Amino acid sequence: MVDESLYLTTHEAALAVVATAMKKARQLMLTLAVNSLMGGIFFSSGGMLHVMLQAELTGLSSVDPGILFLLQGLVYPIGLFYVVLMGVDLFNSNILFFTVGVVRGAVSILDLVISWMVSWWLNLVGNIFVCYIICHYSGVTSTEAWVAGSISILERKLELSFVETLIKGMAGNFYVCLAIYLQLMAKPIHVKMIAMTLPIFTFVSLGFTHSVADMFMIIIGLINGAPVSVGTCAWKLFLPGALGNMIGGSFFALVVPWYLHLVVVERDQKKLNLPRYEMRDEQPELNQDSRVVRVPEQDQELEDIDDILSDENEKLLRDNAQMRPISHVTTSASMRSGASVRSRMRKTKSPGNVFPVYGMGESGARERAVAYGVEAGEDDALGPIDGPPNHRRASFIGSRLWRTLSRKSENPDLEAQEDSAQANETASINLGSMSQKLRSYSLGKIRRANTTFGPSEIAPDAVSGQRNFDQSESSIPNTLLSNLTAAAIMLKGTDIQPYEPEKRD
Repeated sequence: MVDESLYLTTHEAALAVVATAMKKARQLMLTLAVNSLMGGIFFSSGGMLHVMLQAELTGLSSVDPGILFLLQGLVYPIGLFYVVLMGVDLFNSNILFFTVGVVRGAVSILDLVISWMVSWWLNLVGNIFVCYIICHYSGVTSTEAWVAGSISILERKLELSFVETLIKGMAGNFYVCLAIYLQLMAKPIHVKMIAMTLPIFTFVSLGFTHSVADMFMIIIGLINGAPVSVGTCAWKLFLPGALGNMIGGSFFALVVPWYLHLVVVERDQKKLNLPRYEMRDEQPELNQDSRVVRVPEQDQELEDIDDILSDENEKLLRDNAQMRPISHVTTSASMRSGASVRSRMRKTKSPGNVFPVYGMGESGARERAVAYGVEAGEDDALGPIDGPPNHRRASFIGSRLWRTLSRKSENPDLEAQEDSAQANETASINLGSMSQKLRSYSLGKIRRANTTFGPSEIAPDAVSGQRNFDQSESSIPNTLLSNLTAAAIMLKGTDIQPYEPEKRD
């Protein structure tokens, strides 16, 4: 019997595309560069096997080239398999993720442009490294068969016009995005491999263009002395291939995941008032594709029960703390036990700019709109946002670059907060010195008053008026009198006049 938890529906897979786009957008620039470099290195494995078959099976290519094309289609998915499992960045798969992310409102156009440009150029650098260092300097591709095979592949590609390469690039990345989308629906690794093999086998066997896949074949052909310039390859192969991949990949992303599996499904849910489920990302960590699943109803009920128990538990803890005798000593073990119960019962909100995370509390309004297809603030069946606050918020690569270029700090209110803290510190210092001065002034007045009046009399405070006290009534401490004198000075802003007692007969 098949375990349904190992596979996703098309709607869940489409949300996984959105979640992966948000995850890739929050990468640091260095992380994106390293991932893209490694993506080019891993993906070149398919190109090496492709050229090897062309070079070593020369008899088959002349007698039955169709069999050779099928074999090349079977080996090429290996490179994409490495890329997906390692979670690195590939230009062609980023077209799928960021196109859906932009139209869904999860990421910005600037995030898309940065990801596409950095991944394409660093994929190219990775392929150049493999071609020169790994293949050429090691002598693997310098044999007569490899030289002839690589040059023949490059010359065959150059026979196509700009438009023909553009159209082949559109078809090529349509199938690559399909392969990426299919593997998101499966969790077992062997099923992922099968899901990616079918589309890649199709487009490679038919000779469609994949810009990153062509990088190895173009570069190794140039190294082995193909009679063509780098500029010609850039104009006739690199440029139309990349543009075609953008068009074909964006077309697939807009039509299949976004429109058919998000817009159509959510519109039908609203129209017929169908049940709507909590959608959460099981794999929120970087450098792996997201996996969005429904939160089972029993899990949601358990979460509600946990919230109720959490409130009751805290109330009981407070009551016990008030009723506890003084002789009771709280041990560290009991404190840890209470803290662990509270930590289990109460969940922190899911971070901002992150697809709602499985096992965490509610997310913000923007993240809910991305996950559930509702407008921010719309009253839907999912209920209000509650739970403990979470001030953590991921920043996207586009917004970080924009702040850097515009020279804005990450927290615009930081300088104001620092000024406010400095002002409060200065005010506290001034108040402390003022209090000390008032205290010394009031004590001086008290001394002068005590020397003026007899031992049975004491000077009244400045606010109460003029009164005489007997020896029995003059039990007010000097500290209280000094405080009252200081308060009178601060409130009335006038000097205290010495009290002149009435003369007694």
